[in-house]
Amino acid sequence: MPFFRSRVLRGALERYAGRLLVQQAEKDPSVLALGAKRRDVTLVYLDIWGFTEITSYASPEAVVDLLCDYFSRMTGVIRSNNGFVDKFFGDAIFSIFNAPVADEAHAYAACVTALACLRETAKLAAEWHVKGFGKVHQSIGIATGPAIVGNIGNEERAMFTAVGEAVSLTVQLQQASRLYRAPIIISKDTYQAIRGKLVARELDVIKVQGSERVTPVYELLGSNEETSQQIKMSVDLFERGLRAFRLRDWDRAEKRFSDVDKLIGDDGPARLYLRRCTLYRKHPPPPEWDLVHAHTVRMQKAEEDD
Repeated sequence: MPFFRSRVLRGALERYAGRLLVQQAEKDPSVLALGAKRRDVTLVYLDIWGFTEITSYASPEAVVDLLCDYFSRMTGVIRSNNGFVDKFFGDAIFSIFNAPVADEAHAYAACVTALACLRETAKLAAEWHVKGFGKVHQSIGIATGPAIVGNIGNEERAMFTAVGEAVSLTVQLQQASRLYRAPIIISKDTYQAIRGKLVARELDVIKVQGSERVTPVYELLGSNEETSQQIKMSVDLFERGLRAFRLRDWDRAEKRFSDVDKLIGDDGPARLYLRRCTLYRKHPPPPEWDLVHAHTVRMQKAEEDD
């Protein structure tokens, strides 16, 4: 009986604290102490589009079943790659790589996890659709960088989590997924860590929310082995279009982005840049352009007029 009771308590603790943290605590109980330290990590934020609409007509029992199914599959993938599931909120999942378990290849592990989660969500969406529920799509943001990681809270309740700019950047990248229609967007540091190992393309230069810092962002496309030659060709064409765009050669940029769209078929980022080419012909960016798309009143009015 004591052993069974211990297993019950362990299972309950794993549900609230996470299996990875409990396993680490068995080896080193100090990981449960209050306190944190700065370390390089890779953070992954997963969300699904279309689920809120499902909650408007599905029964509470069905919503809970769907969410539990989704969370179960995603956490299985995350844990299999040494990721730590920090928290669930709504239909989103936030996870940490390289804490509490050290992993030198944390950026690569996080990206492989994201690709696997995307595939698993596609299967899940097809299953839900057969059952009569609306289509859902996944959007994922990944950022690598220093963060304050550890147990934060008080003596009564604490949680293992991450705090810092990398956290807000991860959320920002996930939210940007809808603008570009790119399922997985990664930060510059993540890209540099996986370059040559996985296929990605530069998407844009953005301003980091809450700061004046600008940074390039990238779309993660797949592994070298599984990515088709067609996709790899489109990456080269897109990069050539991006170079022309930044040199203000709108005609050449438009041609390259049109080629990408024809090659892939309804390519979200290429179509976004085609719209920007049309806009910038009429309303060029200022001479001191930092490559960030201008969200000024003048530009917004120009877009409305067009």
